[in-house]
Amino acid sequence: MLDKLTGDDRVLILSPHLDDAVLSAGGLMDRAVKDGAHVVAATIFTGDADLQGEPSPLVRELHEWWGLGANPYAVRREEDIASIALLGADYFHGGMTDSIYRRDRDGISLYATREAVFSPPSDQDPAWRPLEDLLAEWFAAVRPTIVLCPLAVGRHLDHVVTTETFRKCSAAWNADIYLYEDIPYAAGFFPPGYPDSVPAALERTNWTVRNHVDIDIDFERKFAAILKYESQIAEIFPGLDAERELRNYMRDASGTGFRERFWRAES
Repeated sequence: MLDKLTGDDRVLILSPHLDDAVLSAGGLMDRAVKDGAHVVAATIFTGDADLQGEPSPLVRELHEWWGLGANPYAVRREEDIASIALLGADYFHGGMTDSIYRRDRDGISLYATREAVFSPPSDQDPAWRPLEDLLAEWFAAVRPTIVLCPLAVGRHLDHVVTTETFRKCSAAWNADIYLYEDIPYAAGFFPPGYPDSVPAALERTNWTVRNHVDIDIDFERKFAAILKYESQIAEIFPGLDAERELRNYMRDASGTGFRERFWRAES
């Protein structure tokens, strides 16, 4: 069980992007490591920017926002390594390219606008089959007893591709499955103009969702790990106080502690 981890447990956290695992499950990562479990945060879309041809408007916008040069993922990978190391977990980087860089067979950007990124994935998206192979490789390496996967709150297509690909493969692997509430989308303030909620995500998911489990967390440790993603904070929390927003979202029912919520699921 997720709330009773031991040294016999191996936890694999599937993270679409370089920050999703820590934002959504960093408290659980910290607690699981302290309980002696082997924890791996496995991030899928970590490859260097593919800028063949004219960059899309969204690529130009985000590269300017991040201010990390033509290959921002080199810096972002280092941020991820530092964040996960602070929590004592291990990491995998899958090397696949983010949705903003992916193109169809004719070399045309599949997701050239922010609106497209929060729309259903294209059937021409080249990520589907390679992701199946990547997940099989990770499962063979970790042999997890527990897998954490996005619920896909927010409808970001990379989160949808991740959870749907894993759902279709999950019956082949013997592990307990929990869906995490994708932060910051689950908190309701990001992205501006595309609001979503946990209840809405639970309604549309193709997973069979059972009960939820609340895990008590050390907020200070989690927030310290989040701050390692220095290039992303301003985008994730536009004009907001990141610490205050996260405290408000993760405060437990007593009002004195903090929790992360996970949903037990079956394919």
